[in-house]
Amino acid sequence: MVDPLISIIMPTFEAADTVVRAVSSVLAQTWQKFELIMAVDDGVDYLALLSSAGLSDARMRLVTTGGNGTGDWNARNLGLNAATGHFITLLDSDDAYAPERLAHMLPLADVDGAALDDTALFLDYQLIASLLHPEERQSCEAVPASAPLILRDRVPVFPMWRRDIADLTWHQLPHASDVVFSLELLSAAPAMRVAPYSGYLYYKRGGSMTLSGSMTDRSRAAYHQIIAGIVTREYVLAPGISDIALYEIAKNLNQAIPFGRSLADEPLLTHELCARAFNAQAMTEAERYAIFARKKSS
Repeated sequence: MVDPLISIIMPTFEAADTVVRAVSSVLAQTWQKFELIMAVDDGVDYLALLSSAGLSDARMRLVTTGGNGTGDWNARNLGLNAATGHFITLLDSDDAYAPERLAHMLPLADVDGAALDDTALFLDYQLIASLLHPEERQSCEAVPASAPLILRDRVPVFPMWRRDIADLTWHQLPHASDVVFSLELLSAAPAMRVAPYSGYLYYKRGGSMTLSGSMTDRSRAAYHQIIAGIVTREYVLAPGISDIALYEIAKNLNQAIPFGRSLADEPLLTHELCARAFNAQAMTEAERYAIFARKKSS
């Protein structure tokens, strides 16, 4: 591997308040051979907006959906079509990177075909959760990725992958298109690992869409559609991943209404914190794997 180009896909929709922070974090990366593709879904000239804030760089370019709010899945697919890098990764326009994110992920993605890192989740700029649990970070070694890890606690993942390992796109879903994409990526790159580095800084704010009252209905609609897609084999999932995903998504569907009630009663609660509380009362990941192992051998 000799200084490969990394394409960063950034869907941009109503991002005027946050895009400067997001782009600044990209320009501050220790790995500097990248292109930043902003997939615009609201008609705004974000290059002009960034230039007015003192941020101009030849590595940044815009592509546009030509619409307004057509969906993150659509914007990401547009950005993917425009990407020229040998490696691809993601950044939402209201999030940010830690300075060494690209440098930490690239070696893992090169060897394994794809990689994740330890997403750090912030609510109103306070760290409230992360993808990896404390015991998984103790050794400072990369942790094997798995379907339960990707699905647990509803902390999102933002992979980096070698574009030659699979020809994947995001499916049209009202919610969780990134979850299906990550599971299909894991199926294509089963050796994928998680770097124990909080390189992706995922920001939630009070009043955001994921904390809104409509989230329960959107989630339920998405879970029904995903379950149907798994059953009809619309998604390219390895058999073991398919079984676990069906179990986890069905569980999320059943939890959606009590989640919504809990969130309505406690404004500072998030889906992630609520999921950890619910999952603590359910099977552990080892117990889930054991069930599917027995099922396979029977």
